[in-house]
Amino acid sequence: MKIKINHIEKTEGHLDFEGALLAGDVATAKILTTEGVRLMEAILTGRPFPQAPIIAARICGICPVVHSLNCIKAIENAFGFLVSDQTVKLRKLMEAAQILHSHGLHFYFLSAPDFFGQGDDLKFIKKFPKEAAAAIAVREFGLKILEVVGGRAVHPISCEVGGFKVLPEKEQLAVLLKKLPVVYNSAARLVEFSKKFSIPELFRQTEFMALSARTEYAYYDGKIKSLSGRKLNAKKFGHIIEELQLPGLGAKRANYKGKSYMVGALARLNLNSGKLNFKAKAAVKNLNLHFPIFNSFYNVAAQAVEILHFTEECEKLLMDLAKNLRPEKSISEKLKLIAFANPKGRSVWGFSAMEAPRGILYDAIEINRDGIITAANIITPTVQFLNNLEKDLEAYMPTLKKISKNQRALEIKKLIRAYDPCIACATH
Repeated sequence: MKIKINHIEKTEGHLDFEGALLAGDVATAKILTTEGVRLMEAILTGRPFPQAPIIAARICGICPVVHSLNCIKAIENAFGFLVSDQTVKLRKLMEAAQILHSHGLHFYFLSAPDFFGQGDDLKFIKKFPKEAAAAIAVREFGLKILEVVGGRAVHPISCEVGGFKVLPEKEQLAVLLKKLPVVYNSAARLVEFSKKFSIPELFRQTEFMALSARTEYAYYDGKIKSLSGRKLNAKKFGHIIEELQLPGLGAKRANYKGKSYMVGALARLNLNSGKLNFKAKAAVKNLNLHFPIFNSFYNVAAQAVEILHFTEECEKLLMDLAKNLRPEKSISEKLKLIAFANPKGRSVWGFSAMEAPRGILYDAIEINRDGIITAANIITPTVQFLNNLEKDLEAYMPTLKKISKNQRALEIKKLIRAYDPCIACATH
């Protein structure tokens, strides 16, 4: 029995599905990325390093912040440049805000209707209007933070290598703090809403990877940790992950030790749930989640928990910065001297890994003694989990043999959308 779905709607970018159910319990599944390849690494090559974060942000309109910040961190790593604690806090606030706005979009508007068997989004919103308002409130809060700290809500312009061109005003941060009661109520409502989801049964033991740190729920910095126990820095991670370019597909694939692995909200919870903020830990108990979870449909519930966690994270950072924000000296000229009179007298490589909403984002950038980028490699979260998604589909599809063709297609889309794929990032 061949199965062909020409367009998986409600995903970031364009993808199709092609698979088959064979005799017994054997299935094949293939995600076909139909988005055009943009060759962003080639666009970065030959440009002065200060231009790179601006270009990298254009990889995606949903997660431009992490593309910009991770590129910045890789460049700083190449030069051995350490930024101020205040700069780190502002960047973490931006990244937490981006995760809020991305999760708010995906959790309610793209994926939640699947768990109620609802194909008409307008009817779904009319049926659950308070939850729709909650998702919008979470997204608007995240976008407002990005506007204040990053200079605008999409494709930030304030952040740069070494720090920020312009700092927010304390008064702006205080205004954001006043919005938190509504955001907390909204986040809690979405957690409660996830309890109503009808989550299919699926068990397939797989590898998970996420950033990990000793004292916090890592997302800006840390070692890359696997469920099997290995820890790697960003440089080594790029060496052990095998990128594959398959014929006819716009997006590359990635394997770890020859096998697929998963990144994203569920991976982060499986590896770091003990380091969640207080309210998010309570949400885990409320949802009766026990880790590790090997059912990828729970990635959506994990996003609900993270919405609450990153609301708490934003509160902590906003309270600190609203009280302690201080002017900083411009570092642009200093960085220019470091780059264009490279004391090492040779090309240098920089590496960085951060948690995008959909999982680990990896950047590697080579800069010559004149400050020109000579090579770049970007491995996005979707590239990393596409193989794992196909393996999950192969495990899930045999359970769909006895349902109608239309219902089977809906179940396949449900699992694909639960991963929250971003094909725009994957075909960068």
